[in-house]
Amino acid sequence: MLPRRDFLKTLIGAAGGALAASSRRAAAEVSPARRTLRIGVAGCGGRGLGAAANALNADADTVVHALADAFPEQMERGRRLLDAQFPGRVLVPDSRCFAGLDGYRDLLESGVDVVLLATPPCFRPAMVAAAVKAHKHLYVEKPVAVDVPGALSVLHAARTARERRLAILDGFCWRYDPANVEAHRLLDSGRWGAALSFDAKYFTSPPKSPLSLDSRPAGEGDVSWALRNWTAWNWLSGGPFVEQVCHCVDGMLWSFGERMPAAAVGSGGRAQRTDDGDVWDHYDVYFDYGDGVEAHISCRQWKGCHGEIEDRTLCGKGTLITPGKPRFLGSERWRYRGPGGSMYDLTHAELFRCIRSGEWKQTLESAARKTLVALLGRNAAQTGRRLTWEELLDDTDALMPENLKWNSALPAMRVPVPGR
Repeated sequence: MLPRRDFLKTLIGAAGGALAASSRRAAAEVSPARRTLRIGVAGCGGRGLGAAANALNADADTVVHALADAFPEQMERGRRLLDAQFPGRVLVPDSRCFAGLDGYRDLLESGVDVVLLATPPCFRPAMVAAAVKAHKHLYVEKPVAVDVPGALSVLHAARTARERRLAILDGFCWRYDPANVEAHRLLDSGRWGAALSFDAKYFTSPPKSPLSLDSRPAGEGDVSWALRNWTAWNWLSGGPFVEQVCHCVDGMLWSFGERMPAAAVGSGGRAQRTDDGDVWDHYDVYFDYGDGVEAHISCRQWKGCHGEIEDRTLCGKGTLITPGKPRFLGSERWRYRGPGGSMYDLTHAELFRCIRSGEWKQTLESAARKTLVALLGRNAAQTGRRLTWEELLDDTDALMPENLKWNSALPAMRVPVPGR
């Protein structure tokens, strides 16, 4: 039997080689013939409703068949909003609305063909495993986990999904933006020389307003309160670097030909946040690629400050600027001027194209690897250590509380302090 670290290296290495694999044979559970495909949505917040709208926009012969969410009122609101936007295509009676932490299990048994997973990331590993076991095609929102054991669990599920020929795409949406696809195609072609370094800024306001310490309603339990403010907790969201800035990590890997960094160092903390969560609101992380090649990602979630999202890949002949309005500055001037389109809709269009045509495609393994690199950066910053890739893979610390129930009492959160 292989030692754990050697096994993980083999698994992750094999994952990289399977990204572009395809097959003429469709999953047995969904015929490639044109028929109405039934969609199940797990997580009826903003991203879940957005993904449902993208799916309905992408393929006219689809309907929303079932919904699942921890909160019944969130499900009812989602059903009402989707029905107003897509009349006649939201066929969800009360009997196919599944509330609670385990509602997704009933959703998987409700006759759906395709499942959209858009709950807080901590639930992703268990949901992915259950959906693959149920032979469902999937859209999996990023990131796919909040800790290393979770990400490795998704890698294992991805192997099973590959054997079952399930079509699975993820929420790393820039990979479906025509402008960015063309920019990185030209970069990969060698037209601008080799990528020498990478620098990214992700400066935004908080995606969800942090709830104050004194705003918790009387009588609300720990789990319910945490779920309503899920971006404030590392165990639920993974924190900003993993949950949001993983898009920059994706850009970095894309520019470096999917190569994994050898190590990371970083810093960060809380400058504005005063809520009762434990996530930081800013990070500054450097990834070491060896031979003097380095990548840098700086991010913050601050109110009332300058906002900017930009990746800069320094190449042998100049600088490629992505993801918004991709352009190259250097020995030649290039700007994308081709066709556009919503990258969110295009992601789902590709998913349904694969399902209907019988072409197998899966990006779940890629999404797990990107999540692991984001965890490398987060953990290096929060510990203050230089963390190597091998040390990351040895991490067995699971953030998700065991046997989570509605009435579970959560321990007091501690904001990470580097050096401790």
